[in-house]
Amino acid sequence: MRATGTGLARAAPAVLAGAVLLIAALLITGCGTEQRAPEHGRQSELQAPLSAVADSPAAPQTLTVQGVSAPTRAVQTDAAGALLPPQDVAEVGWWVDSALPGSGRGTIVITGHIDEAEQGDGFAKRFTVLQTGDTVQLTTADGRRLDYRIIRRQQADKESGFPADELNRLDGPERLALVTCGGAFVGPPLGYRDNIIAWAEPA
Repeated sequence: MRATGTGLARAAPAVLAGAVLLIAALLITGCGTEQRAPEHGRQSELQAPLSAVADSPAAPQTLTVQGVSAPTRAVQTDAAGALLPPQDVAEVGWWVDSALPGSGRGTIVITGHIDEAEQGDGFAKRFTVLQTGDTVQLTTADGRRLDYRIIRRQQADKESGFPADELNRLDGPERLALVTCGGAFVGPPLGYRDNIIAWAEPA
C-alpha cells in the first residue's frame, strides 16, 4: 500500500462515497448527473475525505479534462470502506490504493463531486459528457504527463450492477476510471442514484 497513516489493507474493496460510487465495498456517492440537478436537489454538507500521503513519484497531481485542470489529492478509504472525494468540488481525489499512472497495469481510480449546493457544479461534471475518443491527461508528482483516451462511458446503479472487480483491479492492462455521480437525485446518503464512470486507456 502506498499511503501512510490509517489506510486499509488493499484486500478490502473500497466504497467510493460522498461524491462518487459504491464498489461492493467501494462506495462513491454525492457525485453528479448527466443533466443539471435542480437547485433544491444539489447535495450539501459534503463529508471530509480521509486524506493520504502518497510516497510515489508516479502519484497523480493534476487531472486535465477538456482543457481544464484540477488538483488531484490522495484519498483513502475509511473503516467502513467509504472513499470520499475532496470537499472542494474544484478538486478530485485519487484512491491511493488503486493503480499508479504509467505502471502498465491495474485501474487508476479518480473520483470527484458533480455538484454542491453552495459551490455549484463540480469539476467531475465533465466526466459525464466525455465521449469515446476524447483525451484526458494526468500529471504525476515527478512531472510526467500521461495521456488517456476514453473508450466508453458507463452509468451504474450504486446498489446493484456496480463494476467492483474492475475498479479494484491491480493487474491486467492499465485503465483509468473517472468516477462521479449521476441519475436521479435521491437525497442522503447516496445523493444520486447512480455513478457515471468514464473509462480510459493509455493513448
